[in-house]
Amino acid sequence: MRDRIQTTAASSQQSAIRGLLLLALLASGLTLLAADFRSQCADRAAIESVYYNHRLGEKPPFAQALPSATLENLVRQDLRKETALKKFYGVEVTPALLDAEVRRINSATRASEMLAEIKAALNNDPERLADSFAKPFVVERLLRDKFNDDDALHAPQRRQIERTRNELLSARTNGADPGKLLALLKRSHSNAVAQTTWQLTARSAETNGPSADELAIRKQFGPNAQLLSSPPAAGKDQKSYFQDLPPDLQNVLLVQLRQPGDISAVIEMPVGFLLCVSKERTETILSVAMLSIPKCSYEQWLETQSENDL
Repeated sequence: MRDRIQTTAASSQQSAIRGLLLLALLASGLTLLAADFRSQCADRAAIESVYYNHRLGEKPPFAQALPSATLENLVRQDLRKETALKKFYGVEVTPALLDAEVRRINSATRASEMLAEIKAALNNDPERLADSFAKPFVVERLLRDKFNDDDALHAPQRRQIERTRNELLSARTNGADPGKLLALLKRSHSNAVAQTTWQLTARSAETNGPSADELAIRKQFGPNAQLLSSPPAAGKDQKSYFQDLPPDLQNVLLVQLRQPGDISAVIEMPVGFLLCVSKERTETILSVAMLSIPKCSYEQWLETQSENDL
């Protein structure tokens, strides 16, 4: 009986020791995570301070413009995006991807002096540069690409525009002319229909360059962004040139919109779906009514993913 009591006591003592060891390991792990997060925030602050110092005009002190809470939130957003990329699309950011991104940045940068300042702010540490500077670019690009190509997420918008196309095809079969097709399109989506006329001729020498609208769009969305139509400018003969559209879109429209009343297929773009109805086509112009249905918002989708889900 005494032996059994001693054995039970020893077993309880061992269980208690194992419990304490487990708690110690968990505490150690949490401490490491907290230290790693603080390090990431410090690196983000170093990077953002370089950008901030290059801003022109009057500005408050850096600590006031970007307080610690803001920097921490930026780091958390980057971590959430990386987690979403892995969870929803099974993509991990490998050292090889980061190395390729660093090489791309070094070869393609047009701000070599600023890049040198960022490297110096990170103590010229290649690992810190890859993790804190290059990784957010890689994650954002990969996640946006995967999101834009996610058929399941964007299925409702595709079905909506396909229903509209079927209605237009049925109306044309029943004798609707281009004017009636345009009226039907506007009745279904009054706020999402734009009309534009593209010049099929080459851009003249005096206008051989992107407009202010194009430059603004590319600054916001990247160098490959395209204007599908240009808003009219007061007192200025502003034209839209077909040659400025993405080559794949040019090929589709030239084949499918040969005469007034032609209806294009549903065209998937990175951020939405397009449907075009031809109003007029000559040797020099292509005039269309264009329905644009945006895809599910990337930003809203990220917001809907709770921290527990990620």
